[in-house]
Amino acid sequence: MIQTGRMKKTLLVTPPFVQLNCPYPATAYLTGYLRRQGYEVTQIDLGIELINRLFSTEGLTKIFGVYTGCDDPNIQRIHNLRQAYIDTIDTVMRFIRGEDPTLANLICTSDFLPQAGRFDSINDLSAYFGSLGTQDCAKFLSTFMLQDLSDYIRATITPHFELVRYGESLAASVPEFTILEAELSQPVNLIETEMLTLFEHHITTEKPDLVGFTIPFPGNLLAALRCAQHIKRQHPDIRTVAGGGYPSTELRSMSDQEIFKYFDYVSLDDGELALERILDGGPLIRTYTADGYHDRNETLSHHDQGCPDFTGLPHHLYLSLTELTNPMHRLWSDGRWNKMMIAHGCYWAKCAFCDTSLDYICRHDAVPAATIVDWMETIIAQTGSRGFHFVDEAAPPRLLKEIALEILRRKLQVNWWTNIRFEKSFTGDLCHLLAASGCIAVSGGLEVASDRILRLINKGVTIEQAALAMRNFSRAGIMIHAYLMYGFPSETLQETIDSLEIVRQLFHAEVLNSAFWHRYAMTVHSPSGQHPETFGVRRKHLQANPFANNEVWFAEDRGYNINQTGESLHNALAAYMTGEGLNRPVHKWFVGKAPQTTIEPTLIEEQMIHPDACRIYDANARLVWIGSTVERSPEGIRAIGRADEKTLKLSVADADFIIRIIESVKDLNSTFTFADIQTIYAEHSTEPFAYLYHSKQWDRLREFGLLQI
Repeated sequence: MIQTGRMKKTLLVTPPFVQLNCPYPATAYLTGYLRRQGYEVTQIDLGIELINRLFSTEGLTKIFGVYTGCDDPNIQRIHNLRQAYIDTIDTVMRFIRGEDPTLANLICTSDFLPQAGRFDSINDLSAYFGSLGTQDCAKFLSTFMLQDLSDYIRATITPHFELVRYGESLAASVPEFTILEAELSQPVNLIETEMLTLFEHHITTEKPDLVGFTIPFPGNLLAALRCAQHIKRQHPDIRTVAGGGYPSTELRSMSDQEIFKYFDYVSLDDGELALERILDGGPLIRTYTADGYHDRNETLSHHDQGCPDFTGLPHHLYLSLTELTNPMHRLWSDGRWNKMMIAHGCYWAKCAFCDTSLDYICRHDAVPAATIVDWMETIIAQTGSRGFHFVDEAAPPRLLKEIALEILRRKLQVNWWTNIRFEKSFTGDLCHLLAASGCIAVSGGLEVASDRILRLINKGVTIEQAALAMRNFSRAGIMIHAYLMYGFPSETLQETIDSLEIVRQLFHAEVLNSAFWHRYAMTVHSPSGQHPETFGVRRKHLQANPFANNEVWFAEDRGYNINQTGESLHNALAAYMTGEGLNRPVHKWFVGKAPQTTIEPTLIEEQMIHPDACRIYDANARLVWIGSTVERSPEGIRAIGRADEKTLKLSVADADFIIRIIESVKDLNSTFTFADIQTIYAEHSTEPFAYLYHSKQWDRLREFGLLQI
């Protein structure tokens, strides 16, 4: 029986490994909420601390010191170069932590970094970085060096090690806890010893009553268990709790009790209320204990969850890495992004492949734009960073519009990127508004570029609609990443090849900057996993596992090799992201005899010339001015932008009207619709407003910041 009673101090831990360039936001949200409730909370990112400890002169000396031999020639080469790695590692780490940018020139010299197998794939770097990309080139080379060392650690110390995960294959959909127990019964390896040394320092320094572990992914579970094991052995009076994405998806139907040797509590879904109840000794909510599952029908609004608090995290230790030269793809590993959600859940929440039955998807809850921007300003003060990654499942277009207006209203200088659905509401003018507020990139699910499959998965978008949205983002200077999926039930090889053709055309039209193919996985919390027969397949196993349950194994007669298909798709995409292979017929990427595409070769090209929705008159649409200066000139008006200026020939009446309305709509606190504007126009001219609205001069003004939203 778990003892109850209010606890004084909490330590929240992000265990190795999640992300190297910025903090994962889970503990920051929990910390912010609990501190506002009066609790004493400390948070640590054990993963980034461990990476910096391992990749140091002292750390590498220990790593190379336990070498007992290896048959792999590449590993032998790394070991033979061990002194070069030891001598250069501190310089490399200083550079990728951003402490000394001038080190880029040294790192880029051909004989500075020790080079092993990862460097074999490097061709002519000048093709990517030219003569002005020294900083980027140095990050790229430094990343390869760390990956070589990671290969060495996997081969000589533990196969579980990767830069952004630990023991992922061991923890992914593990049916019984005994599999993990067998690993935990083994002596700790050098990596775990260093981790536990860091962890023990925090335990003895903070002296917490409760230690909470966020476990967002399978690649965090083993490290969290090792830390909890250490607590139970060395500090049995400290209670432990696990929460996050992994328990919330994989452990919802858990009957196995073995995990409670390590954790006193396992909480599901949002952790704020669950942790508060544990801390104050109140009735537990959405929490497993050895006594069973404790549930209460209570939720916390997104407003009450509040602003994340990143104070106390080691912002100086995060690394900027570049695994790929693609500028969009690298955002996930390069840059100090403040991660936050602008809304809870997904406003669509209907996709058949998605975990739409879970709270983090199905319960959509937003806060006003002004509140979001208040939080942004608070976080800037906490971290010193003005870059934001909104990690929503899909950011609502209307809320993004209001956030952009609020950012511009406050003249707040930030840059941000987020996940979206390729909605028709992302018109050209809205995309320009988002760009003006600091939006640099969006990522969204194109999934299967087949209209039949898009209807089947209830995506709610069409290929043409997605292409138009991509065009509008691209023309506004916003980079685009697409999530792609293959292997959905009933998807034919022909449809897969046709999907690749759509992707090829999008890259060829230069409206898609990067993408990634995911193999479809049926999950127990998705509509397809709950009703697989609806999608033409049957489950292989009907009984739930005693421990983790997430992926549903199903039987289907595909008629083609799905593994070979996936490899072909990845090879084609890798080429497209470097601008290569765009004229190669898509069926030639596939092994053996494959059908040619049935997609018209100009399908996407035709969408590029489709009129933009923001050039269709709408009396209810709002007009805003986000440009610089407009002034009268003898010929009409002169529009002055930051990089250009243009004189527009207008009649006296039209020029007076333009000056008047810009003076009105540049005040973003006021709202003027086109119905209002048309009424004002009648005071200046007897001509129909449509003449001016559809003129080239109006289009020029749109380029300078006169937007219809």
